[in-house]
Amino acid sequence: MLVKKFAGNVLAAAVAAVSIPTAIAAPSLVINDGAPIDILSPPGFSYVANGLTSMLKVTTDGYVICANIGTASATPVSMQPQHLRWTLPSANDIPTVGYSGGVLSVNKQIETSLACQVRGPLGEVRTPFSGFGDMVFRDSWEGFSDVQFANLVNWIPVPTFSWSAPDWTKVPNDACTWDQDPNLPMLAENALCAAVAGVRPVAGGSQNDARYGDRAPTMWTQTTASKFIYVARIDARFGPPSGGPNSHFPVNPPSARPDQSSTVDVAIRDAYDSNYLTASGTYCLLKQLPPTLDDNVCNSSDVYYSGSLAGNPGGILSERIPLAVGFTQAASLFVAVVRGKTTDLPLRCTPAAAIAVLADPGVSRGEAGDEFIGDDVAFGFYGNEMFPWMGACP
Repeated sequence: MLVKKFAGNVLAAAVAAVSIPTAIAAPSLVINDGAPIDILSPPGFSYVANGLTSMLKVTTDGYVICANIGTASATPVSMQPQHLRWTLPSANDIPTVGYSGGVLSVNKQIETSLACQVRGPLGEVRTPFSGFGDMVFRDSWEGFSDVQFANLVNWIPVPTFSWSAPDWTKVPNDACTWDQDPNLPMLAENALCAAVAGVRPVAGGSQNDARYGDRAPTMWTQTTASKFIYVARIDARFGPPSGGPNSHFPVNPPSARPDQSSTVDVAIRDAYDSNYLTASGTYCLLKQLPPTLDDNVCNSSDVYYSGSLAGNPGGILSERIPLAVGFTQAASLFVAVVRGKTTDLPLRCTPAAAIAVLADPGVSRGEAGDEFIGDDVAFGFYGNEMFPWMGACP
């Protein structure tokens, strides 16, 4: 099959499939003018037109987690990111695809409802700053681990703190609301803030509130006889911050999450190692960190919404936080996911699951919303494992 270079309206592309020429080294994928990620070749990528619909499949060495937020166009083109062993969410609203010079560009310089988070094969963040914000340059003399830890948190560390030996009990656990003394954000994110954080039960001697836990570089996970469970904290805010840290959790949990549309939505998606974890499972939204993780984590009085993953494409978690002036301008919650598991354990020191938040692309591009994107993905591991740069990998 001939290799096609195509750009402009992909619906007009008279091709059944596209593959990467073997002569091009390290081809890369760029979505929405964001940071590039390497494409694995083989298998590379394919673009298949089938009647009125088209599908772009692309395999990367890292993780690409996407969602559609807001009103999509009528473009019936979908993208299915792929990664070894993993199931990742697919998304659509792709009016333009271009391939030139070894770069596959999706929606270049075009705003649609498509939003994506991109992480490298070690979960690394190429840049923690959105391409639509004001922050461009950053000192780079620190070591890889120091930089990557700092990339996970929108925070100016206090003078006694060091990322070389981080004390995570000192790291603020609320990513969108700050006490200003002594905790200050690196970027204020006054238009829109969205973040997902790893948390752990409060450590002995910590001054933090057990309801919200201590910050952690990875998600809290647990395995039981037949389940794998992971939990993360989600924070979102539309407009300037108000109130104090941890003040935006629901006090009297509603009977269900709001279903009405809003001015701005923040999407919540997960992705998982589907050799190890099953597409079937349940999830729940909680008003505080559960004291333990077990098969009954979604049966407590702290749950204000629970649902099944059955019926969702790929068994992917699909939730959102609606934000609007006069509705809810800030919200915090915990999300717990309970999946079945197999005996095919993840590759050593690689994650078993991830949870991502994805902000409204119109606000991100038009109003420099969600300027700090380093805190928009959290990974969860089997047992006590972690990425090798985070420390000794058991």
